[in-house]
Amino acid sequence: MRPPARLCAIIGLAAALIAPTAARAACTVSSAGVAFGAYDPLSGTPDDSIGTVSSTCTILDPAPEVEIGAGNSGTFTTRRMSNGGSNLNYNLYTNAGRTIVWGNGSGGTGTVTMSGGTPVLFFWRTYSATIYGRIPAGQNVTAGSYADTLIIQVNF
Repeated sequence: MRPPARLCAIIGLAAALIAPTAARAACTVSSAGVAFGAYDPLSGTPDDSIGTVSSTCTILDPAPEVEIGAGNSGTFTTRRMSNGGSNLNYNLYTNAGRTIVWGNGSGGTGTVTMSGGTPVLFFWRTYSATIYGRIPAGQNVTAGSYADTLIIQVNF
């Protein structure tokens, strides 16, 4: 049995840099990172946002499975964005209820098999998956821009 081909991309929470590395399948991957906007530390409700990851593959390739790395925190339990020495905790989830942390399938995290398979021309299909993000309420952090860089791995 041949191991699955892998396609990796480094994404930021607001922008994406794609770096395809697969040899077997002819796929392209793009993402719209999760951009939370302004966070209010005095709000009693979490700050939720969404992003997407999409893949266009040849018609013969199966729907890709997506893993998302831990980011700068090195853990899936609580990811964190940084601004100098300040950190803002957040996480990414596989579902709209934000109950399953999106990771690599280890330690109780989940992965997502892209859906769609919408035909494009005669030989291609486009798949997509929604990334659900959440910043928990009540974090007393300094004002500024916070960011994290994540690796998205697409297996097909």
